[in-house]
Amino acid sequence: MKDRYLFKAKRIDNGEWVQGALLLHDTGAATIFNQHPADGSLQGFEVDQSTICQCTGLKDKNGNLIWENDIVGYLDTYSTENGHAEADCYGNVVWDGETLSFQVTNRLSAESYEVLDECSVIGNIFDNPQLLESEE
Repeated sequence: MKDRYLFKAKRIDNGEWVQGALLLHDTGAATIFNQHPADGSLQGFEVDQSTICQCTGLKDKNGNLIWENDIVGYLDTYSTENGHAEADCYGNVVWDGETLSFQVTNRLSAESYEVLDECSVIGNIFDNPQLLESEE
């Protein structure tokens, strides 16, 4: 669960993703800090606040960390008049303040957090918004 406290966002200077600890400044700026891979020193990157994503602390069925704003694919099972049916679905991982949990949009059945460990991360809303357009 240590990954649950990670954040990622796009760097202001080059648009690349960076992950680590998030610091929000009084000035409205945001910085993500992490360790430099070569020497372990602390490095900070100013990030675009509109792209900040928190890690859910969970991994998809392929072992990839799942982040807020990820687009995931999953097989959804739901009730019909004739019993149960299944559908391939795509949804966006969002924080739900009412249930205080990460949920998946476009979920046909009950609690959407139930599919998080059975899904596959296929992109995110910043780099791949077209993945959700066909679902709307």
